This record gives sequence, structure tokens and C-alpha cells, in this order.
Amino acid sequence: MELDVLRKFELAGKVGKRALEYALSLVEPGSKLYDVAEKVEAFIVENGARPAFPLNLSVDNDAAHYTPFTGDKLTFLTGQLVKVDIGAQVDGYPSDNAATIEVGNTGKHSDLIDASREALNFAIKNLRPLMRIGQVGSNIGRTITSYGFKPIRNLGGHGVDKYDLHSRVFIPNYDDGNGRPIDSDGVFALEPFASTGTGMIHSGPGGNIYIFSGTKPRKEEEIVKNFGTLPFAERWSTKVIPGGSRYLAEMMRKKEVSQFPVLREHRGVLISQAEHTILVRGDEIRVLTA
Repeated sequence: MELDVLRKFELAGKVGKRALEYALSLVEPGSKLYDVAEKVEAFIVENGARPAFPLNLSVDNDAAHYTPFTGDKLTFLTGQLVKVDIGAQVDGYPSDNAATIEVGNTGKHSDLIDASREALNFAIKNLRPLMRIGQVGSNIGRTITSYGFKPIRNLGGHGVDKYDLHSRVFIPNYDDGNGRPIDSDGVFALEPFASTGTGMIHSGPGGNIYIFSGTKPRKEEEIVKNFGTLPFAERWSTKVIPGGSRYLAEMMRKKEVSQFPVLREHRGVLISQAEHTILVRGDEIRVLTA
């Protein structure tokens, strides 16, 4: 990895870490999800980067991919379990980190929060260059099950590359038998999810997050000019494109833009998440978002 690329990944990790900490501090009873998202994304810009994707604020049985829409009135309620997932990017080189918080900190769900966090910590502590991907998943899954919960089997970690948040490799939250070794020169995210349910998520309604999906990105398209090939929010488009919502609808009709669905388990299930971005360079293993 070239030194200038490394420096961009490092800055993205540093800003992403601070943005996550700031976001967690804003999740309080009565706070609007919209206000939290807008403040956190502005914080990233103020600190020399850009959001790698919209702030995800996924509540209770939702695991991922909800971000507030323009005019969203939803507020946080005491006792809700909120997955806060955010990253920064510098010239297209992104970070990705997440944590779970219970609104009001009543302590009712501390074991579930601990399960995903400690699974992440254990996996990082035991990570070795060229370790088998399935073994990384085993370390995550065994930790989650030791707390009495299920690892989500169809979500997991992923490679991270320039303008690509889910590149090359999938790192499961259980041992799937994958004997491929971890890349010896690259960046990836570990992303444990713990569930009180079956450990399998399904796609729900759209979560207000979009991505360019055309086979040949056209530089003249406003979506590409402003957001490149990284995910963006509906509320972002309304700020830079006249009639942003109509524009998005038309681009989706033409299959140039896709909307991410909210990923969720069944009603009544609770999910926790933890995530870090990790650099591997030969024998060096470093957590960029720590």
C-alpha cells in the first residue's frame, strides 16, 4: 500500500472514530433522528473528511440501513436499542465503524450490547496475518453464543477499498468453513451482529439510502458528480439537486440508482452491532477506528 493511500485511510479512521463517539453522545430520549444525522455528518466535514455513507440509526429489530429522510419526525424513545453506524472518507478511501447504545441507558440490554462488542474485541485480539477467514468468523460466533445470543449469519465484515465499502471479501460472524486467508495488504471491517432471534435477517422497506447502480457511471449525472459510487442519503440529494426526490425516483425507474432496504429480524427481536476498520500490512495489524 502506497504511503499517501495509507495516510488517507488513517485520517478516515480517525475522523470516523470521533464521529461515532459524537453520534453516541447525541442519542438521548426525545432527540430527533434527523437532527442527530445532520449534526454527525456535518461534524465529519468540519474535521477534514466527508461521510463514507449516511449515518445509520437502526432501532431494535432493525439491523442496518435506516437513515432519516427529509422532514423525518422520528425521535428516540427510552429503552430502544440503537445501532449507530458511520464512516468517513478521504478522497474516496473510507472507514466504517459502529456501536450499539440503549436510549436512556436503563441497563436492560447490556448483555446483548456486550455480546457484539466483546465478539469484536476477541476477534481483533486473536487476529493474525493470513488467518483463515472461517476462523475469524468462529471467534466472533463463539463469543456471541457464549452470551446466550445468536450471531447473525447473513451479515458480516467486508473488505474496504477506494470508493468501495464492500469490496473483495465477506467475513462471516460464524465459521462458514472458508479456508481463504485474510489479505496480507489491505483494509477490511469486522462487523459482529448479535440477535435475540434466529440470527437471520431479511429485507424490509427502503431505508432512505441509495447508491449509483448503473453499469457505466456517467460523470455528467448529478448523482455521480456529488456522491460518486459510495452510498448517499435522500436528504443529501434534496440539498444539491433541484427536485431531488423526483430525480431519485426517475433514476430508480431507469435502474441507474438503487435503494438499500432496511435489514431486520422479526418484530420483538433485538439486535446489537459493533464494528471496526482494520489495516493489515504484512505482519502489522492495526485498528484504524480505535
